[in-house]
Amino acid sequence: MSSAIDQALSQLENLFRLAAKADYVGEPLSQAQHALQAANLAGRSGDEELMIAALLHDIGHLCFPNAPAMGEVGILHHENLGADYLHSLGFSSRVVQLVGQHVAAKRYLVSTNPDYANKLSPASRATLEYQGGSMSVSETRRFSQLPDANNILRLRAWDEAAKEPNLEVPEFETYLPRLRAHLEQQRLSDREVAEFQRQGYVHLTNIFSDEQIERLRQYATDLADLPETPGKWMKYFESSEAAERLLCRIENFVQYHDPLGSWISGPRFTGWISQLLAEPACLFKEKINFKLAGAGGFQPHQDAPAFTTYGHDYHITLMLSFDDSTEENGCLEVVPGDWPNESLPMKPDLTIAEQTVASLDWQSLPTRAGDIVMFGSYLPHRSGKNLSAGSRRALYATYNRLSDGDVRDAYFAEKRRVFPPDVERKPGAVYDDSGVFNVGNPVSRSGH
Repeated sequence: MSSAIDQALSQLENLFRLAAKADYVGEPLSQAQHALQAANLAGRSGDEELMIAALLHDIGHLCFPNAPAMGEVGILHHENLGADYLHSLGFSSRVVQLVGQHVAAKRYLVSTNPDYANKLSPASRATLEYQGGSMSVSETRRFSQLPDANNILRLRAWDEAAKEPNLEVPEFETYLPRLRAHLEQQRLSDREVAEFQRQGYVHLTNIFSDEQIERLRQYATDLADLPETPGKWMKYFESSEAAERLLCRIENFVQYHDPLGSWISGPRFTGWISQLLAEPACLFKEKINFKLAGAGGFQPHQDAPAFTTYGHDYHITLMLSFDDSTEENGCLEVVPGDWPNESLPMKPDLTIAEQTVASLDWQSLPTRAGDIVMFGSYLPHRSGKNLSAGSRRALYATYNRLSDGDVRDAYFAEKRRVFPPDVERKPGAVYDDSGVFNVGNPVSRSGH
């Protein structure tokens, strides 16, 4: 099943076509020439991941063109943007770290090697000012203790050397088979697929670095801080003892947040889901449940009865924890098993009937920040109230078979009509009959 990998490689090919026309941040060659020269130098090392990192180390200058810039010398924090983008495409954690640390290597060398600092080009000196300048003593100590510090410094040396105008090196297309082979190695293992089939979910850990987790948390905060705006992202609220109007969730946001959207819609996540579906997948909908301190729980339910609007019979949801989830703050609770594609007895509101709830073997599923849980739409699940003083924020991205149709835009258009966010509700109207668009959650159902 190569569609996700094909998508990743296609994106990179398109970016390298742009790179061939883009100046390399004040140097006398193009972005593509610089990248290909760096890869050619790294290729002599015999380290495949190091070569890939050299080829793609500056992709952050290209993948999010609307990101804040460093004046006329490129994209601010391009190392982090590039690392996260490559992660979303499916590259290994080591490639991601090498790319994400190549600017830190420059700062480290400036602080520890006067000769290196004196040899920097004018463009490199200009970007250094935006990148934080030389490192402090504590920063240099932390960098030197990184597991791959020596190879990060090697990558930096090739980065500095790859600035020769008109030097002939192999074209990007020559690397495509090696990139494909690398991406093939990052797919879910047979054990993980079997675990999903056996118990209805699979729990993945150690997917993100600590730095990436902090950025993910900031993305959740950024989305929470967005103003309520008609016709765009959809913010829903609940009432609780903690507050009369407490943010419960935000939906329909991938097109308004490029870094997080690249993960949700990108080849890594869709590729994993495609493996579990055994056919290509596409995004059905996305939301962040914030479950702030004092927030309510989610009633026992299966997702399948709520996802029938477009004739679909099966979905898989990917949950990404932004915060640690525990029993105290209302972690996910599930009933593991190879559930058939059948709905359990339900109440009129589509939550599971109380007698059935009592008969099921519910198990808590705590997670650490950065963990991922993927579960099928017939898995019974619920969660309790947040009794802690902190938040329990989590992304829930739901996917369907591509053969069933790409209906994400239609889904959100219909939800906006039937159960709009507060900012779009008409005065005096009551929105109690939300049906499949508001199953089991504590979102307020009446207009404000």
